[in-house]
Amino acid sequence: MQTILCPLCEQDSTLLVNRRRERDLPITTVECRQCGLVYHNPVIEDRDRQAAAISSRQWHTGAMDNTRQLAKLEKRWHLQWPLIQPVFETGGSVLEIGCGLGLVSGKLKSLGAEVWAVEPDPDQAAYARENYGLEVVPLHFEDVSFGAQQFDLILASHVIEHFPDPLAFLRQVRTLAHPDTWLFLETPNVLAPKVSYRRMFSPAHNFYFAPQTLGWLLAKAGWRQENLRIFRRDSFQILARPAPPQQPAVDPDMARQVMVALNRHRYLYYLKLLFIWRKLPWWQKYWMYQPR
Repeated sequence: MQTILCPLCEQDSTLLVNRRRERDLPITTVECRQCGLVYHNPVIEDRDRQAAAISSRQWHTGAMDNTRQLAKLEKRWHLQWPLIQPVFETGGSVLEIGCGLGLVSGKLKSLGAEVWAVEPDPDQAAYARENYGLEVVPLHFEDVSFGAQQFDLILASHVIEHFPDPLAFLRQVRTLAHPDTWLFLETPNVLAPKVSYRRMFSPAHNFYFAPQTLGWLLAKAGWRQENLRIFRRDSFQILARPAPPQQPAVDPDMARQVMVALNRHRYLYYLKLLFIWRKLPWWQKYWMYQPR
């Protein structure tokens, strides 16, 4: 575990959000007073998860149940495609970082894309290779060398929140982009979580973004946000293009907004029976995953 400064503000001025212990991992979650970015500090590294004898995937899904997981990924894909479709080009080069079981990369390959995929979990990488015919690099993204390769479309769905340094991640992705590259990101929204307050702050994730905080981080890393899609609950999606890095103009009120949202969620999740509603398919379709 490593103690860090806020990647956005480069300061250590934080408020305590939550503290817990899981499998002997002490998890301290804080919020930056300056920008509202929420993160574990110290951050949890893969070697810490390995010492606890459980992978990042297992923190999320437990035993590997491909049928159930693929059904969830299929639903997610139908929510992602409306943002991806307008920028997708048949014959273009695509990189998916954290491809998981390979469903998204497999669909893009079937549509005529030339697909590269990275997946550090060996079981999921093997499944993606065997079932979708993908060339999957079974390494952590930080350890992969692409040479001079640049991509037309780069996807990272529910990935950036896992990294101990999301700014470094975005900067590394920037080196794989040409001026017309599109970057697609999706990540849970700390302003509208779908899980309970306690389950939010797990060892699987290190960072908890609001659309604003991730947008500022993108600007700092050399990306310009072009499109934003926020669902009423659970997650948000961003499309970005390369741009000169710039120090973002942080809204000083963002920290207060994040803390208010977290405090409300702490009791409204149970008061409004969200733990029941969020599992109902019709509620998901007609409310939860409707854009705000």
